[in-house]
Amino acid sequence: MMRFAYKARNQYGQVVSGVVQAGSETAAARELRTDGLVVTSIKEVKEPVSLFQKRANLRAKHLAIFCRQFAIMLGTGVTLVKALELLEEQAIDPAFGKVLQTVRLDVASGTAFTKALEKHRKVFPHMFIHLVEAGEVSGSLPEVLDRLAIYYEREDELRKKISEALMYPVIIISVSLIMVLVLLFAVLPMLVRNFAGFGVEIPAITLAVLAGRDWMVSRWYVVVGVIVAIVIGLRYYITTKPGRFMKDALQLKLPVVGEMQKMVIFSRFCRTLSLLLDSGITMLSSLQILERLMDNVVIKNAMRQATLGVERGQGISVPLREHKVFPTMLLQMVQVGEETGSLETVLVQLADYYDREVNFAVASFTKLLEPVMMLVLGVVVLFILMSVYLPMMQMVSAI
Repeated sequence: MMRFAYKARNQYGQVVSGVVQAGSETAAARELRTDGLVVTSIKEVKEPVSLFQKRANLRAKHLAIFCRQFAIMLGTGVTLVKALELLEEQAIDPAFGKVLQTVRLDVASGTAFTKALEKHRKVFPHMFIHLVEAGEVSGSLPEVLDRLAIYYEREDELRKKISEALMYPVIIISVSLIMVLVLLFAVLPMLVRNFAGFGVEIPAITLAVLAGRDWMVSRWYVVVGVIVAIVIGLRYYITTKPGRFMKDALQLKLPVVGEMQKMVIFSRFCRTLSLLLDSGITMLSSLQILERLMDNVVIKNAMRQATLGVERGQGISVPLREHKVFPTMLLQMVQVGEETGSLETVLVQLADYYDREVNFAVASFTKLLEPVMMLVLGVVVLFILMSVYLPMMQMVSAI
């Protein structure tokens, strides 16, 4: 079956447009005439096929902008098809614009908006699709999109904070690596040649450094092979169920870094669950969606237990207590929210609290990382400098 975009006039003379599926252009025109439409133009919608076609990749920032613009358009009375057309024209990413075009054509042909989005699950997150469905059913799609915009704005802020915290160690490691390479391949060989010309005996530490450098250069394929084998082995192991669980559990137990990751997970957990519940989605469905959204296996297992607890009528606080990864304060506040019927409000307050805790954790991580990185850099540079200055000291002593 092929897809044809058409423009036609109905029995009242109004111009209508959409997409129809048929085996040929003639069959499509015949089907439209059967529906009482006078076709003015019709053409096949061809999907571009390319081995190097770019896949749309939506980050939190892009989703926030998309949801904000979408909510404003719908809130001002713009129709859904027209809003999608405007968003398609404004899309910065051509691949995402193509996705929006496909969604628009499906909606124009009579497909429900949620069904059109479900065809692009690799582009739109699960939570986005489920919340749009809830907004579409309840008739509050602009309000749901506005909440989604706020949510993704918070997600983008959180990602930026983590990126800023990791930027410092990346810079230090890069500078250290460049410094060591310059010393090994430029400074040290030049000094050794000069010392040999003066008849100075090269110390054992300098010879060891040079021997290690020469071995790595001549056997570079062994070094690269070992590194590649280790990386491939680790990547394969963490794809297995025990390896994935061990990796995620270890990440949560790391000092400082583990605490920071916990704060990020708890913030997302509380804010996402609050958004789902506040949008009219049932607790059981919200937990099932939240389970799919969680990347950490330890937290995912906790979500699965919470889902079973809700099915048994226990609520979510009781099954979550079985997992020590959740702090006591979070469990107590969730329990209070369940008992008082204000769980959504409590979850928002907890999310704000953990957002502030993430700021403190990032600051602590940066402060701890700075002296550690300086110490490691100092030890490496000291070792290299000793191999350089020892011959110089021997030459001065000989004079």
